[in-house]
Order: sequence, then structure tokens, then C-alpha cells
Amino acid sequence: MNPEQAKSEAKSQINVIETVYGIRITNSEEVIAALIERTLDAGEILTFCTALNSWVAMNALAGAVEIPLAVVHGLLEKIL
Repeated sequence: MNPEQAKSEAKSQINVIETVYGIRITNSEEVIAALIERTLDAGEILTFCTALNSWVAMNALAGAVEIPLAVVHGLLEKIL
């Protein structure tokens, strides 16, 4: 998958997370950039977004939220 396709896939997955939890991730572009910097693989993007979904659920976030980049990098280290 090329970088634009990967970005689109990640954005779609993050939009689902935002919709399900009724939140707006204010730094979604930074999260996506960190992700596609590490992988362009659709399966790995899905795995990361699934882990991010679990993190959001466990932290009961609401409204406009910023995902700490330390969390993003931590998930990436564990997954990829």
C-alpha cells in the first residue's frame, strides 16, 4: 500500500473510533503520521487501531481529546 492509501486507511479507522466513543481526537494527523512512518501494511494499521480503540475504551475519554504521543509510540513498539 502506498503512503496515501495507508493514511486513508488509518484515518478511516480513527474515524470509527471517534464515532463509536463520541470523541474527537484533536491530534489525529500526528497519530496517523507516526503510524504510517512505521508501517504501510493494512494489517498492521488495523492492529494498531484496534489497540488504540482498546486504550480509548479503557481510559473513558470524552469530548475533544489528545492522544499522548508516548502512548502512540508505546503501542507501536509493542505491535510492530
